Amino acid sequence: MDLYRLGAIPWDETQAIYHALAQNQQEGLVICRPAGRCVCLGLHDDLRQEVDTNYCQGNNIPIIRRDIGGGMVLLAGEQIFFQLVLRAGNPLLTGRREAFFVQFLQPAIKTLADFSIKASIKLPADIVVNGKKISGNGAGDINGFSVYTGNILLAFDRTAMANVLNVPSSRFREQLRLSMERNLTSMSEELGYMPDYETVEDWLVYHFSAWLDLKRGEYSVDLQKAVSKASKYLTSQEFLNLPGKQTRVRQVKINEGTYVRLHPFPQCIKTTVAGQSGCGNRLGGPCSGYAILVVQNNKIVEFESHELTCLEEYNLNSLATSLIGSYWHERDVRNALAQWLHNDESGAVKVFKDTLIDWILAR
Repeated sequence: MDLYRLGAIPWDETQAIYHALAQNQQEGLVICRPAGRCVCLGLHDDLRQEVDTNYCQGNNIPIIRRDIGGGMVLLAGEQIFFQLVLRAGNPLLTGRREAFFVQFLQPAIKTLADFSIKASIKLPADIVVNGKKISGNGAGDINGFSVYTGNILLAFDRTAMANVLNVPSSRFREQLRLSMERNLTSMSEELGYMPDYETVEDWLVYHFSAWLDLKRGEYSVDLQKAVSKASKYLTSQEFLNLPGKQTRVRQVKINEGTYVRLHPFPQCIKTTVAGQSGCGNRLGGPCSGYAILVVQNNKIVEFESHELTCLEEYNLNSLATSLIGSYWHERDVRNALAQWLHNDESGAVKVFKDTLIDWILAR
């Protein structure tokens, strides 16, 4: 199998190379890193929902969309990519995709071990160190070829990642950054120094060579032309603006099993004599209030509410206390609300119990 060890290459080529190989019906392993930053959308992402395009434009951060799944990511020079392109009938492709990931990620896990970093797989496709993600990986099919992509974070700018995301509030952006601090890591953070890029790549090649019969592939003029053609398509306005999956609740995935979510409160529920609420909205009308939830392995691990004038006379801090640690499904949420409502002597908010349940469980 051809090995394309390309080092630092233009940001768009890091994604276009595996598309070009698949389009040319060529197998190969690519190891590279981007010479600059870019935002990379997954095939099913919606550009306007996911990306703060004004921020990216103002900070000279280009955008590309890959033709395989997975979420939006910020790519930067402190990441090393390994990308495997296989024909559909390759005998290596036995069993389910999840099982193949276990094999595909072993060279990265062994490379981390060479630096005394003990890592493991969190299914289906993360590599974690002490529960923190250090490698995010994906797969898809292009032109009848199976493509597996992975990376190792040598360093990661969480603030920049939070800034390129299109989010509904500054507090939500800050919660994203904090969640990334808690749930992501990098080689430089684990080691206390920045490892040498070439050395990391050397170990990756060594461990992939123990699995694959590798020979040096030529980054030929023809292949470079195919990469250029793929890049133009992947960065075209037509492809970037493909309609993607849109959700009623804004959700950002931090790692496998960890999500930060913003839940708008569905309606104003508190009235005055004039039929107006303290937030200036009519009963049943829209409310500016919202909650931020961090859901980890289907449990609510953080909950905070903002601008909920409708519920200002109730103890929302105790609502958070009741919810945190509960599983994020109806039975547990109902039990948590029952515990919170037990202390409401007036019983007024009990009328809106179903509204509260729908708010917290909104998908």
